[in-house]
Parts: sequence; structure tokens; C-alpha cells
Amino acid sequence: MSVIDSLQNILQPIIVDYAAWLILGALAWFFRRLPERWRIEIEARHRDALHLALNSGVGAIIDTLQKHPSVAVPDRAIGEVVDYVRSSVPDAIRRLGPSQAQLEQMARAKLRERLDTIFGRDRLTEELRYAGAQ
Repeated sequence: MSVIDSLQNILQPIIVDYAAWLILGALAWFFRRLPERWRIEIEARHRDALHLALNSGVGAIIDTLQKHPSVAVPDRAIGEVVDYVRSSVPDAIRRLGPSQAQLEQMARAKLRERLDTIFGRDRLTEELRYAGAQ
């Protein structure tokens, strides 16, 4: 038996142990991060579903307003959008937990954005002109 063989017999179990601990550590880190990534992806899907429902609700209100302009009561329209959102994505509402005021604010913003697009209104330009910019 040579010196190299005896060194190999001594070092091989140590190297194998360290390699095993390194692999286990890497796997532990990976599995620790995995649920966090899933949670972020699930939250993103719920957020996207909420915004899609808001856009759909606003679209339905716009269609109603175009067919029946006499029902153009802003608070009622916002209430109908929020009701639509609550009924169409209850899981997202439960998971994200927005308040009634937050939902109304988001619905109002989406409705304002859609109406601005329909009427060709640019609020930023209007505010800059109001502030005195040319």
C-alpha cells in the first residue's frame, strides 16, 4: 500500500461527508425558498384577477351608461363595480383583504381612466397647464 492509497483512504470519507452536508444545505435552502416563491406567485395571480374584475366591472358600467345615460349616478356606478368584483373574485378579495374604501377607490380610478380614454382627455397635460407650464 502506497502513501497515496493511505491518504485516499483517510480523506475520502471526509470529502464524502462534506459533499453530503453541502448538498443537504443547498436542498434545505432551496426548499425553504420554494413556498415563498409560490406565495408571491399566488398573490400576483389574485392581484391580476382583482384588476381584471375591476376592468370588467367598469366595462359593464360603461356599456350600461352608453345604453341608458339616465342612470349615470357616479356613486351607484362605483357600488355596482365593487359588487361585481366581490362576486366575481371572492378568493382574491379574501386573500388580499382590501377594504370597501380601497375597492371603491380602485374602481373610481379604473372608471376615470376608461372615461378619459373614451373622451380623449389627458389629465397630466391639463394639470401642467393649470400649474402654468407651457
